[in-house]
Amino acid sequence: MTQDGAISAEQREFYRIFSQHLREHDGVFTVEDIERLLMEGKKEVPDLIDEEFFKMGEAILNRYRNKNEEAINERIRRLAEEEARKRAIAEEERRKREEEERLAEEARLAEEARLAEEERLAEEARLAEEARLAEEARLAEEARLAEEARLAEEARLAEEARLAEEARLAEEARLAEEARLAEEARLAEEARLAEEARLAEEARLAEEARLAEEARLAEEARLAEEARLAEEARLAEEARLAEEARLAEEARIQAELEAGAAEKEAYWDSQKLPGDEAKIVPDLPTNATALNAEGSGKGSKLKLFFAAIVILAGAGAAYVFL
Repeated sequence: MTQDGAISAEQREFYRIFSQHLREHDGVFTVEDIERLLMEGKKEVPDLIDEEFFKMGEAILNRYRNKNEEAINERIRRLAEEEARKRAIAEEERRKREEEERLAEEARLAEEARLAEEERLAEEARLAEEARLAEEARLAEEARLAEEARLAEEARLAEEARLAEEARLAEEARLAEEARLAEEARLAEEARLAEEARLAEEARLAEEARLAEEARLAEEARLAEEARLAEEARLAEEARLAEEARLAEEARIQAELEAGAAEKEAYWDSQKLPGDEAKIVPDLPTNATALNAEGSGKGSKLKLFFAAIVILAGAGAAYVFL
């Protein structure tokens, strides 16, 4: 069963699965049980070659048969007895069935004869009934035709009345539709005129608002210009006054310096003695430069302050115009 005396992985897996099935089987084993378990194991190992499977299955079955020969013979005997018993039962059933069929055939023939007699009598009664029914049908047909003619006349009259009513309703609907369309057209025209009036009023109000806005902006520009000119005049006046104050301050300082120089010269003149050498007296006191520098510095600062005010006023006026 193996190649070179070695067991392949598929054979080993098949033996493992087949052994597990044998352990899980309940009751005694039969040949059919062994064959079923072999096929189940083959399904779980599809890679096992069929030739190897057949050899392995034959070996397992031969071993089982040799080991259980008496059990197999006993099973064969039981199967033969069972088969004979089944054949006897089948023969008895066949015989009973044939007897039942014979009795049923006799009953069928008797029933057919009875039914034939009943059918003959029924046929005679049927013919008599058909004659009566034919007469009744003729009379009923005549009555039906008369009724149909009456109903047709009533239906014709009703149809004419229905058509006349539909025509009247259609005319009323047409007139109502025309009135509705006329009313919708009137309302649409009124809505259009109202919309045009509304738009014209909105345009008028918008124009008035625009003119008012332009007048307001012009008035604001005029007031801003007046304010700017007034501010410039104020700043110019302040600058003029500051300049006059500076010049007055410089004149005062100059006068004080000149007075101090004259007083000092007079003092030294009064202190002269005969034979003394002429002393050189400076024209200005030692703090004259500092005072002039202080006065110039104050004037420069005032000029810068006034220039900054003028620039800020011009920027404010430009912002108002914008």
